[in-house]
Amino acid sequence: MATMLLSTHGTNGDVLPFVRIGRELAERGHDVVVMTHAWFADRIAAAGLRHLPIDTDEGYDRHLDDARRYMLDPLKDPEGVLALYRRNGLFELLADEVRMIEAHYRPGETVVVARHTSGIAALMAAERRGVPVALVSVTPHQYVSLPVLANLFRRVLGQGYDEVFQEFGLRPVRDWSAYLNSAKTQLALWPEWFDAAGQPAPEGVVRCGFVLGDTAEGPVPDWAEPPVLITGGTGQVLHDRFYDVAARACRRIGRKALLVNRHPAFQPESLPDGVEWMPSAPFASFMPRVAAVVHHGGIGTLARALSSATPQVLLAHGVDRPDNAERLERAGVATWLPVTHWTEDRAADLLARALEDSGEDGGYRERIAPLAADAASENAVRVAADHAEALLGTDAVMTRPDPRERLARLTPEQRTRLAAMARARRAV
Repeated sequence: MATMLLSTHGTNGDVLPFVRIGRELAERGHDVVVMTHAWFADRIAAAGLRHLPIDTDEGYDRHLDDARRYMLDPLKDPEGVLALYRRNGLFELLADEVRMIEAHYRPGETVVVARHTSGIAALMAAERRGVPVALVSVTPHQYVSLPVLANLFRRVLGQGYDEVFQEFGLRPVRDWSAYLNSAKTQLALWPEWFDAAGQPAPEGVVRCGFVLGDTAEGPVPDWAEPPVLITGGTGQVLHDRFYDVAARACRRIGRKALLVNRHPAFQPESLPDGVEWMPSAPFASFMPRVAAVVHHGGIGTLARALSSATPQVLLAHGVDRPDNAERLERAGVATWLPVTHWTEDRAADLLARALEDSGEDGGYRERIAPLAADAASENAVRVAADHAEALLGTDAVMTRPDPRERLARLTPEQRTRLAAMARARRAV
């Protein structure tokens, strides 16, 4: 029996797909350990997996609250991001995670499946011990935004990271883009059509398909008329006006709504008539029964809506949400508004059109049918598990990419641009 160590950080959309993949690996006879936030203990236990908590419930909520204003635009206050890392002990956490991975590592019998961008501890363990690693991206934005994040890691957070790398006898990272893409096995948890609707993932990345992590089911109220579901996900990286605009849009067109939000401080003190609040809901059961969903553009929410052919209107702002929304709109399966266009009237108009298009005379159900079947398939989970299993016994100390090799692979046009940039820097 092999040990599969799954390492991830974030909210439901970042963690629950790993739990689902872990369940598949456990069903294949592996010992699965999920290394993530304490807040997910119940979900991990319900899946029959072992949990290695990296924090406490209180620490997790405190970090979510603290990180909110920086996550929407980290370059607006880079020094604030460094202070956030120091204040929440994130560099110390990285060191702890390296030690956790190495403590569970058995040569030839262990694989680490880690979330791309935050899976630095896994890469360090691979570089130190030869631990086989698969990096998993849950959203295309993790590749789209990599140049910006790499610059942030190097120029703002570099000193903190350098200290951790030196503690473990490793050279400081100078090319973060190359380092974060250094694992030979990289998996993308979205399908080919979603990839093609925007900037595609790098060559060699396996597009597995959507992995539906929110598999918990529960009773569904006996609604006289299916309501509109409103959700901004489980995190706190959300615009202050999201719930107010969404709720008022439902009221304007006379549709009842169910607002699901575990952070009530983000919603108006008094909701419009016809809008009911719940702190949580079993989306696997609710999504197929609601008339439509108005949401923030999170990857987990949009995948669940696709799987049940539920019409979507996205009020997308920050992080990966606008990129996700644009991909859905280009594919003709959703509409969205950037934050500069958030008004009650505009949101209501999009919602009314989505509801009309999904009715008997609309064409939404027919257009979405093949994509819904694909999103609801369990094939993506199996593909991801297959690639994780294929790493067993491939232990080899990871070496960092040679910059000269990267230069040799540049096209003539890329070399010309690089030379021009170098001349411009020398002229300053």
